Amino acid sequence: MMKYFLSFVLLAATTFAKAQIKLDQKDLHNLIAIAELYSYNTDARGGQFAKSIDSLRTPKLNSIVDALIAVGKGDHTILETRFLARPNDEELVLWYVIREIHYNRTNEKVTAIPAAAVANEVLSKQIDSRWLLDNYYYRIHGGITSLFNEADLSKYNFNIDSLGFKDETEKAIFFLNMMDALVGGRFKVLQMMKNNKKILEFCDKLPKFNGKEYFYFKNFDYADFEWIGYDKTVAYNEWHIGGFYSTLIAQFSAFAELQDKKRMQEIYFNSILHEPKYFKFTQSKDELQSFYDKSK
Repeated sequence: MMKYFLSFVLLAATTFAKAQIKLDQKDLHNLIAIAELYSYNTDARGGQFAKSIDSLRTPKLNSIVDALIAVGKGDHTILETRFLARPNDEELVLWYVIREIHYNRTNEKVTAIPAAAVANEVLSKQIDSRWLLDNYYYRIHGGITSLFNEADLSKYNFNIDSLGFKDETEKAIFFLNMMDALVGGRFKVLQMMKNNKKILEFCDKLPKFNGKEYFYFKNFDYADFEWIGYDKTVAYNEWHIGGFYSTLIAQFSAFAELQDKKRMQEIYFNSILHEPKYFKFTQSKDELQSFYDKSK
């Protein structure tokens, strides 16, 4: 019994961020002000936004201010290691305060409470560190998306192993967020428009991950977990790996239209399109299973 208790304690220590972060009055006031500015301008765009955010700097909030300004620029600044690397747990909690203040204002399904009350509640409770990490990369994804509108990142490499992640789950969270920022929503729109040519143009500009094309990444052998999105709780992998499957299928289908069998085979046999254990995470599972059975 003691063995199992100790295992639970160790798991809790690694999964949940420390509770009861204490901020002095200025840090708390400025964090709330940053969150409220962000909530009205989630793309962090414009000189006035940058000026207002910059005026709220404190030593504890500097990295948040720098990141939001970089998001608003939408240029290569957002690819600097200081923004891509895993923030420490305390900073991740501060980013979660920003998230919760934003959703407190915008979610019409709940009654809004004062922003200070939201901040104090977040700072006083334990939060799953996987939620915190996912939230951080979601908050900066707008800068990645804006950059990729025009930039050719084909010579850029995300060296995931050098970014300070604690385990394979955190690496996958980073990867899935980056892919969603780069092409997730973009490919959905282009598929609806049946614009395979544009899909392939963006594919040619995609960066590498650990030195390989994105579709080679398939390190998803971690335990799935519940995750709170905007206003409901879902299984993290069903939502995010499901979205990643949509990206893979979009590229594969575009090459199928060109009848480029060599490229189709490379994508299919080296990606999770050929991994039945992950099919449960996509609505296309039946089609993928049928395709897999025929490929054996």
